[in-house]
Amino acid sequence: MNGTKLTGLWKNKSKNKGTTYLAGNLGPLARVIILPNDFKKGDNEPDYNMWLVPRERNGEAKDENNDGEDVPF
Repeated sequence: MNGTKLTGLWKNKSKNKGTTYLAGNLGPLARVIILPNDFKKGDNEPDYNMWLVPRERNGEAKDENNDGEDVPF
């Protein structure tokens, strides 16, 4: 495959809804989170949405693979 690998993704479950999502780190300042599109109404809408979110300053490296962390929104 040609291209550049940006990050690895870990499968997680949100604590509040039990929704499965993927999360990974893009360096020390940002994370990427991929969530299913629960509001999809037609085939022209995406199945998943990707979010770029800032990493928290306090305790940001406590768990590198994001296990136990909840979706930040």
